Amino acid sequence: MSALFARPLWLLAGALVSVCLVTAAYPVVATHVARNRAALLERNEGLLDPFRPAEAMSSERDFEGLFRYFLAGYVTYLAPEGSLVRYPGAASRNGPRADQMEGFSRVVPLIAVWIASGRPRTVSLPTHGSIDLLALVKTGLLGGTDPASPGYWGEIAPFDQRIVEAADIALALWLLRKDLWARLSTMERSRIAVWLGRVTRARVYDTNWHLFVVLTNAVLKGLGAPYAREEYVAHYLRFKTFYRGDGWFSDGPDDRFDYYNAWQIHYHLLWIDEIDPDLDRDFIRDTHRAFAKTYIHFFSPAGFPILGRSICYRMATPAPLVLAEALGHSQVPPGQARRALGVTWRYFIARGGVRRGHVTQGYCAEDLRFLDYYSGPASCLWSLRSLVAAFANAPGSRFWATPEAALPVEQQDFDLPIPAVAWRVVGRRADGDVTVIQEGEGLDDTLRVREYRLYARATDAIAGFYGLTRLVRGPWRPWNRPVAYRLPRYSSSEPFCGCARPVP
Repeated sequence: MSALFARPLWLLAGALVSVCLVTAAYPVVATHVARNRAALLERNEGLLDPFRPAEAMSSERDFEGLFRYFLAGYVTYLAPEGSLVRYPGAASRNGPRADQMEGFSRVVPLIAVWIASGRPRTVSLPTHGSIDLLALVKTGLLGGTDPASPGYWGEIAPFDQRIVEAADIALALWLLRKDLWARLSTMERSRIAVWLGRVTRARVYDTNWHLFVVLTNAVLKGLGAPYAREEYVAHYLRFKTFYRGDGWFSDGPDDRFDYYNAWQIHYHLLWIDEIDPDLDRDFIRDTHRAFAKTYIHFFSPAGFPILGRSICYRMATPAPLVLAEALGHSQVPPGQARRALGVTWRYFIARGGVRRGHVTQGYCAEDLRFLDYYSGPASCLWSLRSLVAAFANAPGSRFWATPEAALPVEQQDFDLPIPAVAWRVVGRRADGDVTVIQEGEGLDDTLRVREYRLYARATDAIAGFYGLTRLVRGPWRPWNRPVAYRLPRYSSSEPFCGCARPVP
């Protein structure tokens, strides 16, 4: 009997030893690969130099360099499948596949708008040679929507992060409707459209998430693919009920106001109007004009009065102002839109907001105390939405030809009420500070930032490294929503999350 079981037991023991050795070796190998990639990307850091002097005026060429910088990061971290991008960083609760999908979906609109605006389809990078941008996008789209591909993004479930990402992928597809969509085979178009169409059958949060379904269906309609007409209109009408006036929307039925109005709501509404002008053009344009009229006052070379969640999207704050200029119905002068874009990128690049080919997970530099549980390594690349808006302006267009013009806070002091959200925006010309003063109940000036405890940090680091964050119901980063929403004042020069001194 002992001889009968001896061989299986030895095999089992050998297998366990092998697993232990592989598990122990994996961090060493991964660390070595990460160091090699970091060394490669360090060679591109010079592309950021034009943005480091705070007093600089960033040119179109400087921003083209910024595009190349992020493209180099994308190509460096791109997985062999072509539809997943493995950026380094802290994991989200959505699982490794969704985190890696974000690496594709949050960069591909930037690549798509670069091509659609008439810029070169082939870009040369010092670290990677010649890159065929159209082939890069095509490979990712076909691999991500093919269930037989190792890079398949997966099925879309209720409240799934894939619903969010599908909207950015759809936008990229619409931007490349002539360059890519028209050249795909019938089978390829069908497969992509079927995958995107699944967002309609999945339940979404009763928030700005309705717009992901709206934009995706607008694109399908615009491409002549099957779309869900009733759901398209229903999701839009539901979202429209969140409008509160003065250009501002609540993020859901409860009155919660933050900068999702800028980097998500107005950004998406402007694209939706461009894709499907018959949906609700007058309302979308009127609300944007009302929003932009006051929103331009938030920008300053001295920073931004940040508040609310998802603050790592910070470089996307000027996106709707810049996009409206590209689409031909801007409320603010092109020089001010240019300056809002320029001061934003210069401020955060000088403070560690961009490093090694991607956007850091924090407000200025890396700071996981303020990284939401749904945010992973590539999530902060929503910051690129302001660059998507910028490159929607054709080369040499009015936007790029107009010099940066003084922002409101650089011209005079102001105290501007926004009654719909119970805010006052106060600007001081002397030092450039812009402060949002909240009025109403539930505010508390004694709230403080919660720290990221050592045991929680260690748990998240280990679980994230092995792709187990979702399994252990992590991440266990601190809940800092109260201090992000309920302080009476939020200042650009003294942000609630810190960041007063530029990184050397």
